[in-house]
Amino acid sequence: MIADKNLHILTVEDNPDTQTLLRYMLKPYFTLIFSSQVDEALSLAETYTFGLFLLDINLGEQRTGIDLLQLLHKRPGYELTPALALTAYAMPGDRDRFLQAGFDGYISKPFTRRELLESIEQALNNQETRAAKRAGAGTSTPKKRQQA
Repeated sequence: MIADKNLHILTVEDNPDTQTLLRYMLKPYFTLIFSSQVDEALSLAETYTFGLFLLDINLGEQRTGIDLLQLLHKRPGYELTPALALTAYAMPGDRDRFLQAGFDGYISKPFTRRELLESIEQALNNQETRAAKRAGAGTSTPKKRQQA
């Protein structure tokens, strides 16, 4: 189990009850920064250095978590940042749709702490593998902003 209080996770969730649950489940292990809107999340990405994105898909606004992920991954330093889709969408094909959209994993609501922590660990391990492959190909890993 990876636990790292230095790892900042951008958690974008518009439901206050789910925010409370995530805070309860993850605060002992990671530093969480919460947002409920796309524009606020983009602003936070300029202020903090995030090592993981945990994004709700249906944010109750015109743009979705998929839209947000595409915007975040276009920002310098965030091209390889792993992201997990956190969603109530659980129909056949939803998981594949989110993975094709650039998410590294999919967590269906409701979820357990164990499912959440295992998904985070897997996404972080996959990021290390991608970064090593990229470095081996002669491409440098993007630099990150300073930790706040």
